[in-house]
Amino acid sequence: MGGLVEFLRETRLLGTRALKRYYRVPANPISTLLFPLLQLFVFSQLFRQIVSVPGFTPAGGSTGSYLDYLAPGQVAFAVFFATAWSGGNLMADWRNGYLDKLRASPIDRYAILAGELVLLFAVSAAMAAAILCLALLLGAHIATGIAGFVGIVVLGGAFGIGWAGTSMVPALLTRSEQATSTLAMLFMPIAFMSTAFVPAALMPGWLQVVNDWNPISYVIEAMRSLMTVGFEVDVIGRAVVAIAILAVLLQGATLWAFRRLTA
Repeated sequence: MGGLVEFLRETRLLGTRALKRYYRVPANPISTLLFPLLQLFVFSQLFRQIVSVPGFTPAGGSTGSYLDYLAPGQVAFAVFFATAWSGGNLMADWRNGYLDKLRASPIDRYAILAGELVLLFAVSAAMAAAILCLALLLGAHIATGIAGFVGIVVLGGAFGIGWAGTSMVPALLTRSEQATSTLAMLFMPIAFMSTAFVPAALMPGWLQVVNDWNPISYVIEAMRSLMTVGFEVDVIGRAVVAIAILAVLLQGATLWAFRRLTA
C-alpha cells in the first residue's frame, strides 16, 4: 500500500506540473476548442433541416434538433484535438533534459506517464464541458440533466486517456515533434467516418462496415444517448468497453515505447 500511495502522490505532483505547463500557454485551449466550436455553430445552422431526411434516426429513435445530435460528435472532436499533441509534450521534456532529470530522481518511472494522463483527462473533460456549455447556449437540451452532463464529461475524459496513445506512441518511437503531429492527424478521417454528423443508416454500405468497428462512434452514441434519450445501460456499456480496449492497446503500446526510449 505504501508503494501505491507514493505512486499516486508522484502522479499528482507531475500531473499538476503538466496542467500548469498546458494552461500557461493560452493558445493551447483556444486552438483545441476552435475547430469543434466552429463546426458546432456552423453545421448546426447549415444542416438543421437534415433531421427531416428519411432514415435520419438519432440514438434511441429520438427526434430532437440537429444541434442535440451534433453536439456529442463535437465533444469527441474536441477530445481528439486535445490529445493529438500530447506526444509533443513528452518530446519537449526529452529534448530539454527534464525527462532525464525525472529518470535520475527517486520516483517511479511510470509516474511520468501517469502524470501526463492526469493532464489529458483534465483537458479532455474541460473541452467536453466547454462544447456542451456552448451547445446549451445555442439551444440544445440534455435529457438526463446534470447527471448526464457529468456523464458526458467523464466519458470525454476517459476517451482522451485511451486515444492519447495515437500521439504518444509515434512521439516515443520517432522522437520527432513534426512526425508526431503528422502521424497523429492521419487519424482524423476516423473521426469523420463515425456517426458524428449523420446516423449510420445514411452512410454508404462500406462506410457502415467501417463504422461498426469505429470506437469513436461507440463513444459518441453513448454521449448522444445521455443527451437526447436517457440512461441506456447497453449503449453506455459498449462505449466503456470500446474505451477500455483502446486504453489497453494504445497505452500498452505507449508503455512499451516509453521503456524503449528510457532503456
